[in-house]
Amino acid sequence: MAHGVDRTRRIGEQMRRDLAQALVDIVHHPHASLLSFTAVHLTRDLSFAKVYVTHVLDNEEERSELVAELNAKAGQFRHYLAKNLSIRKVPELQFYYDQSVEYGARMEQLLTHLVKDSEHKD
Repeated sequence: MAHGVDRTRRIGEQMRRDLAQALVDIVHHPHASLLSFTAVHLTRDLSFAKVYVTHVLDNEEERSELVAELNAKAGQFRHYLAKNLSIRKVPELQFYYDQSVEYGARMEQLLTHLVKDSEHKD
C-alpha cells in the first residue's frame, strides 16, 4: 500500500515540475511568470489532480483571473503532460489558489506581534 502512495507522490511532483515548465508557453498573462505551482494532489487511481498555485501579487481579482485561465487551459496542460509523463492516462486537472503561504505569513505576523506585546509588558 505504501508503494502506491509513493508512486502517487512521485508522479505528483513530476507533474508539478512539468506544469511549471509549460506555464510560460501556455498562459499568456503578464504576471504568469510570478505564479508558482506549490503542490499536486492526485487521487489514488490517478484520474484526477488538484493543482495548487500561489502568486506573489496581493490583488485577489488578478489571482482569480489567473486561476480561471489555468482551468480554462487545463486541456493544454494535460496535452503537455501526456507528452512528458510515462503514465497510461493523464489525470483531469483542476487548479486552486493555495492560501497556505498567506496563512503562514499571517500566523508569523501574529506571533511576532505577541512577542513584542509580551516584551513591552515585562
